[in-house]
Amino acid sequence: MNKKYNIFSNGFSLVEVLIGSSIICLSLIFIINLETGISKLGFNSVSRIQSGMLAEEGVAAIINLRNVSWQNIVLLDNNVAYKLFWDQGDGLWKTASYANLIDNKFDRTVTFYPVYRNATTFEVVSSGGVLDLGTKKFTVSVTWHDDNGTSTKSVTSYVHNIFNK
Repeated sequence: MNKKYNIFSNGFSLVEVLIGSSIICLSLIFIINLETGISKLGFNSVSRIQSGMLAEEGVAAIINLRNVSWQNIVLLDNNVAYKLFWDQGDGLWKTASYANLIDNKFDRTVTFYPVYRNATTFEVVSSGGVLDLGTKKFTVSVTWHDDNGTSTKSVTSYVHNIFNK
């Protein structure tokens, strides 16, 4: 008996095996690249979360400085970036013109600005008005370097001399 040999009816051909292998390899490469990207995002989000917490801690440090004495804030120059640090000896927050990086990565600064108010309504105004000696505007900035370059997270708020000391 004469049987015709048909390569398409008996199992996989070499072309089918090559196409299937290519699809599997490309899928694995895609999954590995996706995992690498997700891991990178995870590492960057840790830095963003830490910087946010350091900025919040900076705001709390300013409140602590105010609670100890309003002079801690009034004596600082406006528009000058100061470093915040915890003095182990005194157990107090302090400011300085220099300080080490936090965790050898984050640089936290605080800058104070004068506050002017409308003489009639006492609302804060951006220009004109009367200088309010009992209120200061401040910005806490946290800067760090990562794979994408330099990143900064900032928080701006006001502090008021509520204790009149």
